[in-house]
Amino acid sequence: MGQAISAPSLTTPTYNISTISSHFPNQHRTHLFNPTSLSFPSLQPHCHTFLKATENPIVSFSRSPLPSETLNAMRNATKDEVFEKPGLDSHEIPEELVEEMVTEALVWSSLHGLVVGDKDVQMSGKVPGVGMVHAPVSLLPVSFPQSDWRQACDLAPLFNELVDRVSLDAEFIQESLSRTKKVDEFTGRLLDIHSKMLELNKKEDIRLGLHRSDYMLDSATKELLQIELNTVASSFPGLSCRVTELHRHLLNHYGKRIGLDSKKVPGNTAVIRFAEALAQTWNEYNNRSSIILVVVQPEEHNMYDQLWLSSILKDQYPFIRQNDK
Repeated sequence: MGQAISAPSLTTPTYNISTISSHFPNQHRTHLFNPTSLSFPSLQPHCHTFLKATENPIVSFSRSPLPSETLNAMRNATKDEVFEKPGLDSHEIPEELVEEMVTEALVWSSLHGLVVGDKDVQMSGKVPGVGMVHAPVSLLPVSFPQSDWRQACDLAPLFNELVDRVSLDAEFIQESLSRTKKVDEFTGRLLDIHSKMLELNKKEDIRLGLHRSDYMLDSATKELLQIELNTVASSFPGLSCRVTELHRHLLNHYGKRIGLDSKKVPGNTAVIRFAEALAQTWNEYNNRSSIILVVVQPEEHNMYDQLWLSSILKDQYPFIRQNDK
């Protein structure tokens, strides 16, 4: 077991790294979003150290691969970049203060859309506003070594490029997933669609990838290990941004009493960048009758994360909304 960098769907201390890789005919864009801590299945106190925040948290990468010397430097980096708060422990926070912060967190989550549908409430996954409950979050941010976080950030565009190139190798995709197709219905349907597209000789020069790479920090070796790379379930850009805001809000009010600084919570603009990438991709088609098709499950308790994205897309890019019928 170990610490993790991931999306907020996990139930262990996590950070989120969301990436966008946009592939257009004549250009390559990669956007990288900063981490936000999100994890626990209930609002339980979990006090840890903070990373030193950078002034400009948004980083763009070029098409060039990461130099080998940079990777070597990452592997040899020490963990002294974690700025610890001596003596801070969750059990040292007075119970009354914890209860006060929990109440404040619940109120803030309700007021600012940090919610999901309660699975125990009928229709909560179908009708917006029915059976809402706060999303599973950690009450306070979780620390993570800065060198490992930067390593994951620098690796993101390389994995984006890898996924895009693999997607263009039809024979490899069909062959490598042939056994999976026999036991996984979802993968089988995707491969059938892929085969049909090949028969029609259908090719796309405009491609957009919304990816999420999950990592854990191995407690024995202290190395950053990739758990999986999500190309379909790249969820929580909307709610993860709300968690960053929640943690800053709590530390603005209680930070001095527990010795934590809200300014050291890294920023997160994931949902804004996701919307921007979708809008840019729509624009590349140069056809105002084009639409962005959003496919949702019949019952989706995580609809509010998705609605955050669609809402920002409509508000900031109304020209797409006007053509979406």
